[in-house]
Amino acid sequence: MGRKKGFNEGKIRIIVATLAANPDGMWLRRISRETGYSPATVAHYLETVLAPLIEDVSLGSGGKPLLRVVRLKQAVLERLQSGQDIRQIMRLIKMFSRVE
Repeated sequence: MGRKKGFNEGKIRIIVATLAANPDGMWLRRISRETGYSPATVAHYLETVLAPLIEDVSLGSGGKPLLRVVRLKQAVLERLQSGQDIRQIMRLIKMFSRVE
């Protein structure tokens, strides 16, 4: 049968919950360690489906960064703390990105 196409909603929830628990930001490898997912999986989710929700600071010049610190945008943190579901937040941010 195989796996379903698209992104795993459970992985998205776990990555977002990990980032929400650390509002100052985290290294990519630390996110990987705390979630139990490989660094490649975490990086893929952050670069694709979670890109509108995060602020990404990469240190180092050239192709591969020396250090990558990721955190949730302040608006996303506030909405999560007010009790909104991650699906609602993602839907809202997708609408804003389409308008731009």
